Amino acid sequence: MIEKTGMSIRSIFIIFITSFPALSAINADLKIELEEMANADQSIRNKIREIGWKNAQCDLLSQLELIDRKNTEKLKEIIDEHSWVTADLVGKSGVSAAFLIIQHSPDNSFKEKMLPFVKQSYINNEGVTGQEFALLTDRVLVEQGKAQIYGTQLRIEKGLLFFEPIKNKSTVDQRRKELGMPPLEEYKELVESAYGMSVQ
Repeated sequence: MIEKTGMSIRSIFIIFITSFPALSAINADLKIELEEMANADQSIRNKIREIGWKNAQCDLLSQLELIDRKNTEKLKEIIDEHSWVTADLVGKSGVSAAFLIIQHSPDNSFKEKMLPFVKQSYINNEGVTGQEFALLTDRVLVEQGKAQIYGTQLRIEKGLLFFEPIKNKSTVDQRRKELGMPPLEEYKELVESAYGMSVQ
């Protein structure tokens, strides 16, 4: 009886040791797929930045919308199959790519649903930065008709940029600092440079 038990324990131990690497291996194909989706996201946006967002032609904006929709639907399929993508599954670059797709998704309910997972990825240091977590948090709040808390969201009106309402604006720099972000005034200058528009 003791001998059988000992053999059984050893067998379980061997199975555990040999199975563990397989469980923790990165899915290289999925990682590449996510990175390619993110590259498509950035490629069209870089084209628009080159000519200026306020000068963007309708065909480029239509391409951007199509890419964002396709990326969203594909990411939904991936998450349905694998659950949320972790660094163990797709590496930090894969997680970062997934964030980018969520951030630019036209599906507001999807972004809201994914926010807790993005937050956890930031906490776990899996490829989501503090600024990226702040961007999605603020975007979800603004789309819910609420005031943002990190001051990352702006709107365009008549060729000018305006910050969406910020909750407790006097302490926004403190909250930004906690996530490793620059002060609001410095961020404003970066946005003006990137978009070629003045922030009011």
